[in-house]
Amino acid sequence: MTSQSPREYYYTYYSYEEWGRGYIGSRGCKCLPEKDINYFGSFKDKSFRPTQKIILDIYKTREQALEAEVILHDFYDVANNPHFANRAKQTSTKFYYIVPFEEASRRGIINGLKHKQNKTGVCGRSKEQMSKDGKKATERARELGVGVYGFTLEQNSKNGKKGVKKAKELGVGIFGLTFDERSKNSKINYDNGKGLASLTTEQKIERSKKAGNKNVETGHIVELGKKMGKSHKENKTGIFGLSTEQISENGKIGGLLSYEMKVGVHGRTKEQMIEDGKKGGSISGKKNYENGIGIASITKEERKEIVAKTNSQKWMCLETGYITTSGPLTAYQRARGIDTSKRKRIE
Repeated sequence: MTSQSPREYYYTYYSYEEWGRGYIGSRGCKCLPEKDINYFGSFKDKSFRPTQKIILDIYKTREQALEAEVILHDFYDVANNPHFANRAKQTSTKFYYIVPFEEASRRGIINGLKHKQNKTGVCGRSKEQMSKDGKKATERARELGVGVYGFTLEQNSKNGKKGVKKAKELGVGIFGLTFDERSKNSKINYDNGKGLASLTTEQKIERSKKAGNKNVETGHIVELGKKMGKSHKENKTGIFGLSTEQISENGKIGGLLSYEMKVGVHGRTKEQMIEDGKKGGSISGKKNYENGIGIASITKEERKEIVAKTNSQKWMCLETGYITTSGPLTAYQRARGIDTSKRKRIE
């Protein structure tokens, strides 16, 4: 009987350190790929010590495996991506040439759907396992200063803008959805308690505080605010695109909402506001006096003129028709439980 040579299998794989980097490659072996457990790649980086491996896909020929490897290398830019231990990308060979980005994306989607259907790769792990893996990988990356944690705030911002621009050009991600589709997805997430809808009000506030404190510490929010303010002013957008009447109307609406929801100044007690006023007055009053700004920039005669002008203005309560000056009208309305915004200047 003539003995047959063992069949050779070809596959692509992703080997990785449990807490660190990864490596993408292709391989030919004479055993089932899932039994090829001792091979983690032909990497040259001696500091890379993988302990895990995922079989991405299996192919009939080496040409097909190489083709898939080229696509994966090009898609993830493994030669430049700090997450990968690959020092170079698999490029054109006698078997294959590099395909365009769009084609790589298309094939990536097809492979992704296969994994989803067969419950393999990342699709074979539970939500809890992926969450746990993600947290561990993020913590380790932060410790080592690799991946996104290896970039400065400016670099991350620049890379983010590039990614958004590319996604917008290709019409992928959120830019591939219509407004109605985005609204529908948001509603589904809300109904199913996913994303922000899975957080309690307290958790949202806590996250907001952490993000806000981090932005203040780095100075990022201040610089961003200056840039955006300047941009809005130049382009007549945002608040600079509104008339005085529109700003006033928006302010009234915002004030009423804050009052109804008991947030902002309306969420604080009388004692808290008195204490806030004392602290703010002590700080700003001293600064104004030192810099000669605000009321400190006005002479005694000018202050008298302003007071006289204010006291001469007549206001009418829109509910009762009572007419008097601003201060007394406020006291009048409060004594009767009338909203103090319901007034109109008549002189």
